Amino acid sequence: MNGQRHATVVAAASLALTLTPLIGIFEGLGWAFPVMLTIAMIAVAGSLMRAAGRGQGLQTLAMAAALVVVLTAGFGDGTGLLFIVPLPATFENWGLLAQEGVQSIIANTPPVEATGGIMFLTILGVGVVAILHDMFVVGLRTPALAGLTLLTMYLVPVSVAPEATAWFWFILPAVAYLWILGDDNLRRVSSFGHRFTGTGQLVGRSFPSPLARTARWSATGFVAVTLLGLTVVPADTSGLIDNVADGIGGGSESYGLGDVNPWAQLSGSLTRPEEVDVLRVTTDDPNPRYLKMHVLDELTSDGFAPNEYDGTEDLDSLDRDTNLNVYTADIENLVLEAPVAPMYGDPVSLDIPGDWRVDPDTGVIVGDGSDMGDVARYEVQYTDPAPDAETLAAAGGMDPGDDRWEANTAHPDVPELSEIVAAATEDAGTVHEKVLAIQRFLSVSNGFTYSLETEDAGNDEAILDFLETKRGYCQQYAAAMAWMLREADVAARVVVGLSQGTRLDGSEWVLTSHDYHAWVEVYYDGPGWVTFDPTPATGVPGSVTFPWATEPAEGEDPVVEPSENEVSPEDPTAAPTDASGQTLPPEEGGTEGPGTDETDAAGGAGLPFHPAWLSLLLLLAVPFVPALWRGAVRKRRLKTANLTAATAWDEAMDLAMDYGVSIPESYTPRQAAGVLATAAPDAREAANALGSAMALHRYSPRGADPGGLADALRDLYAELDRRAEPRAKYRAMFWPASLIARFSADRAEQSARMARRSARTSDRVKSALRRRRRSNNRDRHGVGGRA
Repeated sequence: MNGQRHATVVAAASLALTLTPLIGIFEGLGWAFPVMLTIAMIAVAGSLMRAAGRGQGLQTLAMAAALVVVLTAGFGDGTGLLFIVPLPATFENWGLLAQEGVQSIIANTPPVEATGGIMFLTILGVGVVAILHDMFVVGLRTPALAGLTLLTMYLVPVSVAPEATAWFWFILPAVAYLWILGDDNLRRVSSFGHRFTGTGQLVGRSFPSPLARTARWSATGFVAVTLLGLTVVPADTSGLIDNVADGIGGGSESYGLGDVNPWAQLSGSLTRPEEVDVLRVTTDDPNPRYLKMHVLDELTSDGFAPNEYDGTEDLDSLDRDTNLNVYTADIENLVLEAPVAPMYGDPVSLDIPGDWRVDPDTGVIVGDGSDMGDVARYEVQYTDPAPDAETLAAAGGMDPGDDRWEANTAHPDVPELSEIVAAATEDAGTVHEKVLAIQRFLSVSNGFTYSLETEDAGNDEAILDFLETKRGYCQQYAAAMAWMLREADVAARVVVGLSQGTRLDGSEWVLTSHDYHAWVEVYYDGPGWVTFDPTPATGVPGSVTFPWATEPAEGEDPVVEPSENEVSPEDPTAAPTDASGQTLPPEEGGTEGPGTDETDAAGGAGLPFHPAWLSLLLLLAVPFVPALWRGAVRKRRLKTANLTAATAWDEAMDLAMDYGVSIPESYTPRQAAGVLATAAPDAREAANALGSAMALHRYSPRGADPGGLADALRDLYAELDRRAEPRAKYRAMFWPASLIARFSADRAEQSARMARRSARTSDRVKSALRRRRRSNNRDRHGVGGRA
């Protein structure tokens, strides 16, 4: 193996050593083979281009092409040409996988299943790092920069999930980096010629440096000191993704599995987080509605976001007289860590530990230095107003002179949307008629469907894309309805919180992370803020039917075929409800709602690799068969037990044949050595040593000492490879002439042997079948008349 191929192997192996933190990210070891295959294919592609004498630019392109082939075969979903050449549909599928992967990284906690988008992003990231790593170590001969790639491979999984990774996994990346530096230094020193000890003793190239022991002890000390420092220096346990996710989408509050994102976006895709129980509620309300958390009244082109909560009123302001029924809810907090407290209806009293205040504009209960993470249980008494449709039909909207008018009707100017709203509310005269008209416009009867994935229709505004594709989830439905109402001069805002959840028994309910939901509040003069939910009920676990805003029934047309992420009205996994709109508990052995099925379907959507990569692997292995065969022959000859002057000379002659050095068969070993010395001047001593050993083997009764012949052969091999033309290098590697000659000679010998056997058999058959001749002189005596 020449220097470049050796460096390629070292680069690939050292990069593989830094993959150990991924053990804590993925479930099982199913990820290991595709990742290792990716590194190997990139290394082979770069090595082939170097063997052909191509520059770094073509080497990088070849490695990038190998990565594309791997991604197409593994994640093209059969869209590629011959499963390995990407087509436009392949890139579209990659985009969907990338979106799915990003959402899964934010939503899920490790260990995760090595499938879908996360695996795609892993292979893509490892492939890019492998290309840079090979370029630093082999192509540019700057091994110090390889520390950046090794550090990237180590830090990304550790930053994403520090609690799932172990500190001692730092050892292997450190050892890998020291290995790269040591190997590069050894190759540089070896290029100067033979090495000698301080006493003048020759040190072969395959033997370690006299300073190797010192280097090994230094490296061991470096790793030990670093690990000792890690045990002393305090480390931040928060992950990189956790920090990036803080305030994502424009919201100022952090959120995770136990919180809700205070942002109603009009674009993008939603991946529900892993389902966990968030709250457990015990209430005397026979049909509790939604739990309000955040109120979003600031509208931009991207969607709704909350304003700063003032929180200027204390909890005593909740104590007010009412003629409505007052319900009591005892709420147990399981994992929620939000800066706001979830509330039912209109709270009249609140018993909660900590310092909490009321925002007068939105009614949101905001922590004043307190957080739900510090609250294990709280109790709220509330009323749940239920205005009838007649009252709302007769009520007007918010007075334009109200101080809240501007904040709840402001909207971006989108002429196309104005036309859509005008057409939808053409026959509506009152506020309530406008609300019902827009809700009807967004209903399933108009072709809208619930889907966790959205499409880009090519419009400048995200809301126009949603209204054109008619596919989205609760945040988009709520944001679209509130914007369209504002366009019709109706005060509206978006609310995010939790839906009804699932009933455990008569008075106990459980709310999970799949119950996070967004809906709309519309202001009526008199009743105040009234709840409307434009999202199709089949897409909302724990959906509630509001008597004053019954969702329009689905018409016969248009017919929309549900996609893999859509929930159709006939979906048997939809949360069942009774006539009053209460969510019924799941039957024994049944599912818990559409959220679980959708998450499972998205997580298990296809294997990480298409079966086509098996045939691809076999196909890619074919060109390397001659090279592996030739390497096995060389290794067997140079093995200590087999090495003699004859085997060393056979290998030297085969090397000459591989690299096109012509040596007549009539030449003596010393003459042949002279030809080799001319073809490889820097290996003259090695060629002469091989020739002299073969001459002694032939003519001396004591034979020749094989000591040092292995090193001489390695020197000769390296010099011949270095001086050969690129095409000759490529041919010597993948189509060695010595192997072909050996195969041809074997075939000729077999043919000759078969011919000899056939001739002997034929002679025997003819001899057996030949009849004996009769002589005409059998009765006569000799010519001389003798008896």
